[in-house]
Amino acid sequence: MPMALPNGAFSTQLPTLQLVIDSTSLGTFKECPKKYYYSIIEGWVPKRESPHLTFGLLFHEGCERYEHQKARGYDHEQALRAALKHVLTKSFNPYTGKPWDSGHSEKNRDTLLRTLVWYLDDFGRNDKLQTFMLKNGKPAVELTFNYNPKDFENGEILRSSVTGEEIAFSGHIDRMVWEQGQKFVLDHKTTGNQLGQKYFSQYTPHNQISMYSLAAMYEFEVDVAGVIIDAAQVKVTLSRFERQTIYRSLPQLREWLNDAKYWIALMGYMAEQKRWPQNDTACNSYGGCPYREVCKRPPGARQQWLELEYIKRIWDPSVARGE
Repeated sequence: MPMALPNGAFSTQLPTLQLVIDSTSLGTFKECPKKYYYSIIEGWVPKRESPHLTFGLLFHEGCERYEHQKARGYDHEQALRAALKHVLTKSFNPYTGKPWDSGHSEKNRDTLLRTLVWYLDDFGRNDKLQTFMLKNGKPAVELTFNYNPKDFENGEILRSSVTGEEIAFSGHIDRMVWEQGQKFVLDHKTTGNQLGQKYFSQYTPHNQISMYSLAAMYEFEVDVAGVIIDAAQVKVTLSRFERQTIYRSLPQLREWLNDAKYWIALMGYMAEQKRWPQNDTACNSYGGCPYREVCKRPPGARQQWLELEYIKRIWDPSVARGE
């Protein structure tokens, strides 16, 4: 198998062993080890970036810029203009002189700007949630975490069963807030699906929600009751929003961490054995795996197909956003 790209999230003793793990990496591994190998270890991505990923990232960045401006004392209109300027700049390619063209009817630059303005005019201007201040005196907005999880029972730091190196969880929290006397992580989601109970039910159980709830506890010493999700449904002619609270109890978090230890041990075993099997029951999940066209080919022909239809990027959770 080809050598993996240099990546600070991986072991120097065993280069295919991930030590700094985010919710995307762990979730991809749980879904399919082969998909994890192609995407996270080798860094192959389709040549055309997913419009859903770009849209979601830019929407997150716009919301973060707005909250930072509000925390500095700017009013709604000033913060909104700063958010729009940021998103307009990030969605413009200075090398081609052209704006981002997603090729998607629902998630594109126009619907992104509309969704951001309508969301901030509604949930931003009239937000009942209050951003709380961290112990260092800074607002709990745009927080990168990187912590070593400890066993609930004995307090020991989680380590790789293969090399003995410490394991870290990493990620990025949009905001932490007060709501009716309780503390929560706030996260933004964008979707084309209908909002309602069926949509929000997917977040219990859910990999990211549990990891972020633990991050608040370990990294920022904040006992949160769970995660508040602000979801935006995006269609060609409309953007609508709904907020719902996803609770996480301490027993639920303990169970999730104990299960995560199993998955991480399995991750180490596969790295040691240099084998990442296909989970062929997941090929059609989440709209279809982007590596299905690779896996359907004979093993000896897959590398050529990867080099023809994909490009490489480094997925490195050890690097804080903006670095």
